[in-house]
Amino acid sequence: MNSPRRPDFWLTAWVLALAVTAVAAGLHVYFLFHAGGLWRDEVHLVNLAGSSSLGAMSHDSFPVLMPLLVRFWEILGPGKTDSGLRLLGLLIGLGLPAALWLAAWKFRRSPPLPGLALLALNGTVIVFGDSLRAHGLGSLLILFTALAAAWFLQKTSWRRAAIWAALAVLSVQTLFQNAIFVAAICAGAWAVCARQNNLRAALKVLLVGVTAALSLLPYLDNFISLNTGAGSLRTGIDPGRLQATFATAFGFPMEQCRWLWPVFGLVMLAAGVAAMFPRHKAAAENLPVKNFLPVRWTLPLAALVAATGFLWFAASPQYHWWIIPALAVGVVWLERKSFFIENNFVSDDGDLAWFGGVTLLVAAIGFAAFLWYAALPTEPWYFIPLLALAAGCFEIGLPVRGHARAAVLGFSIVVVAFAGVVVFADQKAVNWRLTNVDLLCQRLAAEAAPEDLVVVSPWYCGITFERYFKGPSHWETAPPLADHSLARYDLVHAQMKKTGVMQPLLTRAEAALRAGHRVWLVGMMAVPEPGVSVPADLPPPPLPHSGWADRPYTETWVLQLNQFLSNHSREFKLVFETPQGNLNFMENLQFYRVEGWHD
Repeated sequence: MNSPRRPDFWLTAWVLALAVTAVAAGLHVYFLFHAGGLWRDEVHLVNLAGSSSLGAMSHDSFPVLMPLLVRFWEILGPGKTDSGLRLLGLLIGLGLPAALWLAAWKFRRSPPLPGLALLALNGTVIVFGDSLRAHGLGSLLILFTALAAAWFLQKTSWRRAAIWAALAVLSVQTLFQNAIFVAAICAGAWAVCARQNNLRAALKVLLVGVTAALSLLPYLDNFISLNTGAGSLRTGIDPGRLQATFATAFGFPMEQCRWLWPVFGLVMLAAGVAAMFPRHKAAAENLPVKNFLPVRWTLPLAALVAATGFLWFAASPQYHWWIIPALAVGVVWLERKSFFIENNFVSDDGDLAWFGGVTLLVAAIGFAAFLWYAALPTEPWYFIPLLALAAGCFEIGLPVRGHARAAVLGFSIVVVAFAGVVVFADQKAVNWRLTNVDLLCQRLAAEAAPEDLVVVSPWYCGITFERYFKGPSHWETAPPLADHSLARYDLVHAQMKKTGVMQPLLTRAEAALRAGHRVWLVGMMAVPEPGVSVPADLPPPPLPHSGWADRPYTETWVLQLNQFLSNHSREFKLVFETPQGNLNFMENLQFYRVEGWHD
C-alpha cells in the first residue's frame, strides 16, 4: 500500500501521538505503585493458578489461559509477590498502546491518533486492564486477532490464516465473550471476501471461526451448568446500571465522548460503503488540491472547532441526534473528495474500512445479546475488550488520506486536551487502591489474641482476608463456608437452602465473650441498635422479588450476627477505618471490636 502524503501539520499528529503514549505509560506505572494489595477477584485468580489441573482451573467465569499465564509467571519468580503480580498486569496494560502503534504503522504508516486518544488515557482501561483479571489480556488478544484478520485480508495465504486462527483460539481461551468478537471479526472478513468475490478466502475465514469455536468444547459442561453455578449472580440486566457502566467505560474524559465511538465507527462503515461505488467521473475532474482548500491549516482548525462543538452538543443527544450522521457524512464526503482530487485511491483502504465497520457493527450487536443472555449486573470493565476492538478497527479502517486525516487530527487534539485536564487535575482516574484488606489485616493481627474470634462479612471478602491475615486468631465468614480460597457460590447456595445457618457461629461468639475474649467483626456494616430482635431466617430460594440472588441472604446473616452481638455485648466499637481516599468501594472494609457479655 502506498503511504499517504503528509502535509506539514501531520508532524503535529506524530508529536501528539508520542506525547499521549508517554503519558499513558506514565499513568500505567503510576497505577502500579498505588494499586496496593490484590483484591478478591485477583486473589481468586491467583488461587486458581495454583490448582493442580486444568479442570480445576476451568471452574471459573473465565477460561484457563489467564490462570496458566499467572502460573508460568510464578514459576519464573516474579509472581510470588504482590508487586511481581502487579508487574504482570502492567506489561499486559502497556501492550494495548503498543498494539495500536503496530496497527497504525502496519496498515497506514501513520501515528495511531484515534485509538490512543480514545483508549490509552481511559482510566477504566488502565485500572481494570492492568488488574490481575482476564479482561486486560482478553482485550489485548482480541485486538491482535483483529490485526491478524486485516493482515490476512491483504494476502489471503494459509500461513496468515493459521496465525489468525492461533490468536483467535488464544482470545476465546481468555474471555468467553471474545467468542462474540471473533465471530464479528470473521463477519467483517467475510464482508470483504464478498466484495472481492473471493470464495477461497471466505472458506479460510470459516475455518478460523470454526477452529476458535471448537477450542471451547471442553467448557461445554460450564455452559450447561451456568444457571446452577452462577444462578445467584444472574439477576438480569438493569437498564440504569447498564447505562451508567457504559458511560463510565466509553465516556472518558467526559460523558459526551461516548458518542465519539459510534461516530468513528459510522465514518469507517460509510467510507467502506462509499468505496464500492464508481469513481471514474470524479477522478477525471483532476482538480488541484489548492482550489478545494486554499489554506493548508483551514481544515485542522475547522476540525478543532467541530470537535469542541460536537462534545458540547452531545451532552443532549436526544435533541441533537442529527449531529452524529451529519458529521459522519461530512467526513466521508471530504475523504472521497480528496481521494478523487489527488487521484490517489488505493482499494485496500475501502476494504479495511468495510472490514472495520462491519466488525464493529456485528460486535456491538453481539455483545449486547451476550449481556442480555448472561443476565449479570454489568460493570465498566466488561466493556474493555469492546473498547480495544473498536480502537483497533479505527486504526485499521478509518480514512487517513487527504482532508479526512486532518479532521481526525482535530478531534484527537480536543479529546486528548480534555483527557489531560481530567487526568492531571483529578487523579481519581488512575489513583486507585483496589483493597484495604492488606492494611486492615496488619492491624488486626497485632491486636487480636489467639482465643479471640474474627468474623468476616460479606462471605466473599474472606477470599482476600485469607491471603493477608497472618494473626493467631480463629476466623470464619458469615455464613460459615468450607472453602475461602475461591468464590464458592455453590457452597453459598447450599447454605441458602438451610435454616439456622448462623447458629453455630453465634454460639462460638457467645462462648468467646463469656470467657472474657473478644469478637472482631471485619466488613462493611453499621452498628445496630441494641434491644432489637434478631432477624428471622429467610425461606429457601427462590424469593419472590430476588429469585436465587444471594444478597438478601447475606445481608440477613450479617444482621443476625451483628444484632445478636449488639444485644449481648458491653462494647461494640469501630476500631479501624481507612482514611478517605480513592479506594475501591467494593473492598473498603472496617473492623469492630466486640467484648463483654451480658444476658
